[in-house]
Amino acid sequence: MININKPTINDIKILRNCAIAYTDASLAQELMGAIPYFTQIYHDYDRLMTASTGYTIPRSQANGNLNADFMKTLYTKQLVGKTGSCRDDYDRILASAPRKKCPMCSESIVTALDHHVPKSTYFLYSVFPKNLVPICSRCNEAKKHTMPNQLNKQFIHPYYDDFSQEQWFEVRFTNLNPIELTYVCKDNLHLGNGANEKLKSHFSRLKLDELYSSNAIVRLEDMKNNFQPLLEINDWDSVYEELIDQQSMVSRRPDSWEYALFSKLINERWYIEGGFSNI
Repeated sequence: MININKPTINDIKILRNCAIAYTDASLAQELMGAIPYFTQIYHDYDRLMTASTGYTIPRSQANGNLNADFMKTLYTKQLVGKTGSCRDDYDRILASAPRKKCPMCSESIVTALDHHVPKSTYFLYSVFPKNLVPICSRCNEAKKHTMPNQLNKQFIHPYYDDFSQEQWFEVRFTNLNPIELTYVCKDNLHLGNGANEKLKSHFSRLKLDELYSSNAIVRLEDMKNNFQPLLEINDWDSVYEELIDQQSMVSRRPDSWEYALFSKLINERWYIEGGFSNI
């Protein structure tokens, strides 16, 4: 997945700008008065996420009149709203996704910001920049119903987790003729600190197997056309060399579906020696 630098936006400045723009003077003053409290819970969030214990973040409780409706309205009007006082901050975070790719799946284009811990339950983090992550519509839909209060219900946090140099999932063939395959999350106990549970949760809850398997089958279909002339002359060395070249091309992204695919294919003699036509 794609690791992104934490937003450098001033967390407290966003709260102040929201308060200044709020039309109810009493609630605006209450929000300003709660800034020390927000400073503390933001610090705790950062500390727990850094320690890979984000699942221990307590569910939000209303702080005076600063309840779920109030905080979610701040987000909707001041960050998402086109004329909101913090819309520029929203756009800046959205633009932080490299090449506009979703950091949760590395494939689809980002379309919105996601609350890493959901604002429905953790509403006090509704406008906290480090809880706002660029995301594609597919991952957003798959993720939104999960309550991340257990280790095995966590997702990779693009600002705090970096598994981009790990090949933490792999390809398995479920049928050879016709070719059928699946992607599975490997055991990653060597990563420690709860990473194994987090990676398995992320992979299964976002249904990355479906996304990656579909992409891989299309790639195999394309390669069949290139390899077909080699089938007639049994030039298996050229097939192998092409697979090695393809793996090398994506080697800087060992956590990509392409790298997992080619790492598997270069060790599958049945595929190299003509099995590529079984697609």
